[in-house]
Parts: sequence; C-alpha cells; structure tokens
Amino acid sequence: MHMCPHVVHAFVSCFLPVLYKGSVHLRGDYLKTMFVAVAKDGNNLTIPIAFGMAVENNVVSSMWFLMRLKECLREGKEVAFISNMYDVIVSCVDNVFTDFYNGYTCTSVHKYLRTRVGSERSTETLFWITLKSNTMSTFEQKFSRLRIDAREVLTNIGHPKWARAYFPNICSLTGVLTPYAQMVVFRRMQKSVRWQATQIPQQISSPVSAYVYEVFDFKTTCVVDLNDRTCSCGKWSSLGIACGHAIAAARDSNMHEIVNLVQVYYSADVFQLVYQT
Repeated sequence: MHMCPHVVHAFVSCFLPVLYKGSVHLRGDYLKTMFVAVAKDGNNLTIPIAFGMAVENNVVSSMWFLMRLKECLREGKEVAFISNMYDVIVSCVDNVFTDFYNGYTCTSVHKYLRTRVGSERSTETLFWITLKSNTMSTFEQKFSRLRIDAREVLTNIGHPKWARAYFPNICSLTGVLTPYAQMVVFRRMQKSVRWQATQIPQQISSPVSAYVYEVFDFKTTCVVDLNDRTCSCGKWSSLGIACGHAIAAARDSNMHEIVNLVQVYYSADVFQLVYQT
C-alpha cells in the first residue's frame, strides 16, 4: 500500500473529510485489484490519498487495505466514506470504521435501480430530484411520488446510504475562497439579489438568536440563522457553502464578509496550505 505522508496530513488537516474508495480490476496473468481512496480539495479537484495492490474480490485483502488506511488517519478523525455499492470493499468498511458514515455513489444506486425496475424516464428523473433533496421533509415529499416498486428498492438499500438529506453535516467556517467556491457564491448572490429577507424579532425570554431571518425566494419562505449557520432549505449545512437564503439574510444584516459563511475547506489559505509541499 502506498500513501504519501504529506498528502495524508493535507487531507486530515485541510480537506473536507469525505473519502471515495473503491477497486479497479487489472488485466494480466495475475488477477489483481488496485484499491484506491481519493478525496476532493477545496477547489473541487480529485486528489489520490492512497492506493494498494491485492488479490481480486478478496475480503481479506479489502480488510488489509482499510486497516492500513485507518492507521494512517489521525486518531479521532471522523471521515465519511463513499463507494460503489457493487464493490467488495463496501462490506468491509463497517467492520473497520465502525462508527463512520458509509454511503454509496449515486450512479451505482441509479444503476441498481434500473436493473430492478427498468429505465422509465419519469422514474429516473424523479430519482435524481429526490436524491438531491437537502432536507428530510423535502426528501419525503419527493420520495412519495416515486413508483411503489422503486420506493421499495430504495428503501431496502437504506435512505442514509444514498440520499443527500441524510448525509452527515460537517461544519467549520472562515476564509477567502477558492475559485470553485467563489463561482458558487457568485451565482447564488446573483440568484438571490431580489429575494426578500425579514429579520425575526427576538423575544426577551427566547433563546432564539438575534440574527434569525425569514427569506422569501418567490416560491417558498425559509428560516436562516446566521449565528448557527443554518437554513431550513438544508443546502447550507449539506454543501458547506452559504445558500441564496443565507446570502440574502446576510445582505439585509449588512454582513459584507460572505466568505465567513463558507466552510474552511473552501478557503484559499487552506487550499494553498494543501499544496505548499
């Protein structure tokens, strides 16, 4: 197994703690598998973290790779894992990283759904809409519109394995942004420029923050708490970049440093720290 210490340190300290893991089957006289673990940096670029060679479709080899990976990660570091649901390594993750999130790639779930219920276009479209829901309430609303057989297949997989609304939130904020994050924020600033933000008056006996807003986006009204960095739309907590509602609320409160509403993993300083070695 190969893992560069500098890359591991950068991942532990500066990357969004999500690892995409899997295996690649190699051709040749010897049936070998290359295990890989990759992550995404603050500029949305894919970076290899570790790789290793082992016997193809072998549980012992998968366990070996994951144990070595665990040894290299900092003690107490919480990491979410994403993998292809068909990969043999999937069954081993829960045994090694017992308390960590372990989910499936959306494309592998989509492929599995097609094999079970067919490739009806309306079902597939609604699947992707449901998958990208940012709150559980929105997810349940979209999910109820799927065909009964599709709902049964996806329920058997387990919603936390594939639905964005169930993905664990990871918060840590501040910094000047990477080009990717700047692009996302700029688009959301443009989109929300006419949205109406109204501050909710704080009651003397209420624990509610003074920076709580109702934001109307001409379709729905969402509640934003600028202190807690949350929005009822779910997108801010899910993706780590301030949603349009949060930007509208920040604009109304004269908060000019929008960059403070983005996770530290997207900051330019952290991005430079990752690659300085």
